[in-house]
Amino acid sequence: MSQLIQALNDPLFNYKNKSFDQKSIKRLFFLLDAGDISSGKQAAVYARLDLMLSNSFVRLVRFIVQGDVDWNLVQKKLEGLEQSDRIRARWEMSSKLFPNQNQLVSAVTNGNIYDYLSSLIPMEKRYKKLVKLLKDYRVMDKFPKIKYSNKELKIGNRSSRVEQIKKRLQISGDYPKDASINSKFDETLRQAVITYQKRYLLKVTGMVDKTMTYYLNQPAKTNIQSIITNLDKTKLYTKSFEDEYVEVNIPDFNLRYYKDDEKIMKMGLVVGRIDRPTPLFHNAIRYMVINPTWTIPDSLIKRDLIHVLRDNPAYLEENNIHVYSGNKEINITQKMLDPYETSKKRVPYRFVQFPGDNNALGRIKFMFPNKYAVYLHDTDNKTLLSRRYKIYSSGCMRVEKPFELMDILLEHAKGSYSRSDIEEIITTDKPTTIKLRKPIPVHILYFTVYEEDGLAYFKNDIYLYDKIIEESVEGHKKATFTVPEKRMISVKKNAQSKKPEQIKP
Repeated sequence: MSQLIQALNDPLFNYKNKSFDQKSIKRLFFLLDAGDISSGKQAAVYARLDLMLSNSFVRLVRFIVQGDVDWNLVQKKLEGLEQSDRIRARWEMSSKLFPNQNQLVSAVTNGNIYDYLSSLIPMEKRYKKLVKLLKDYRVMDKFPKIKYSNKELKIGNRSSRVEQIKKRLQISGDYPKDASINSKFDETLRQAVITYQKRYLLKVTGMVDKTMTYYLNQPAKTNIQSIITNLDKTKLYTKSFEDEYVEVNIPDFNLRYYKDDEKIMKMGLVVGRIDRPTPLFHNAIRYMVINPTWTIPDSLIKRDLIHVLRDNPAYLEENNIHVYSGNKEINITQKMLDPYETSKKRVPYRFVQFPGDNNALGRIKFMFPNKYAVYLHDTDNKTLLSRRYKIYSSGCMRVEKPFELMDILLEHAKGSYSRSDIEEIITTDKPTTIKLRKPIPVHILYFTVYEEDGLAYFKNDIYLYDKIIEESVEGHKKATFTVPEKRMISVKKNAQSKKPEQIKP
């Protein structure tokens, strides 16, 4: 019983501090210990206590495994975005079944409740880091408010605001605990500011401006809610992923490659615009294509290309795009395309961009065939990778260092390829497929909070999925979801008509 009572109070298992009838259980224990229950009624009280403990244990197990988010409601809200805002939000998710009851009974009988509950924790490494982070933020003092100013604070400045900033960054662990709290903007503070800016995906300047002041003034409860929502998301996943896999974290704009529990690579990504979000699902890279062609999807032909050709009839020739009817290459006219711009019928022509330096996929793509027709690929526009919010694609993921990713995957290639072999293939401008002996799993995720290399990172909820989840939790459910008028970046701005050079996968 003591193990269960302890587990019910342990944030490792009960990070939302749910009651699970703990007050009633403690009261019965108190009455029994105090001798306030007559001998004739003790058996009935013990039976009631046993029933309550069993019920609480089952509910705790259910919370650890399934959580308290109505994932069916989340899906309905995601689907509703298409009707309300023309956003095709796709997230493949399935709630887990309640675990085998024989194992549950065995854990109680054999007194190994803690080991059993620990075995149920989803995404164990990520989960435990988030629980520790939650504990840290729950004990933080109230953040001091920092006055807004149009003047940026930088090294060498003196101001009462500097003192408040030092106190604030000391609470969150960015500024050393043993460093002095005074009004001088010194090098120690500059380094703390840089650390904070990296954690919140702010422009790294080492100076404090109005934007950073806004973030510093956010209450700790905002961070706490973000951590809890990300813990809720772990319920959708297994205890751990494979021995070797690629992880794409959309709101973080990063790809990480893991092998034998070690992160061996990390690189930036451009992901889907907020009106064309990258779908979240699992798959596996099966082959790579050097010098890829790009067949423009029907959706992009209708939404972007027809409009662009109306403004610039030479666009196809300028971008090495060929048009086919069946297997025959044809010359397309605007008159042939106009009827399909707003039609539900598919455009009966194929638009194929040939390989080259201006190909939208760059020089290599990494293929994991899927119903969404998205994949990882190089890009001909590297400048987008330097932007703060890398949300410029139509769903695919553009990789910062594609050839470094290729080098790792070549270890699993059918056949041997050196870098000079690859360079020789590139000069031919001919598509070349390299198949892998072993498919490498790809997990496309959406975590806005994580801990890495000892630092906590908080990312913007770019697709508003966190907000949808928060409003689908037991006790806080809202039947529908409304996209707020003001958000990080407006849908209208992010989805404005594409210029010719911006039609991208």
